[in-house]
Amino acid sequence: MLLQQRPIPGYWYSNLAGQLIQVRAILYISGKRNRVVLEDIHGKRSHVDAVGWRDMDLVLHSPVLEQQHAMRDY
Repeated sequence: MLLQQRPIPGYWYSNLAGQLIQVRAILYISGKRNRVVLEDIHGKRSHVDAVGWRDMDLVLHSPVLEQQHAMRDY
């Protein structure tokens, strides 16, 4: 495991191969994160548990943040 990112719904992440995935939802049971619902750029949804999320080695890649920085610099 190289990197650990916190899953944030609506944000995009890229893996070491450069593939983009978006966190669509976080499912909680008894107040603890149980599953993370993911969607790739083709619309295919999947889900992983907390251990699976940590093992994915993702980098935050959020167009929302990039757009906010661009607007501020404009």
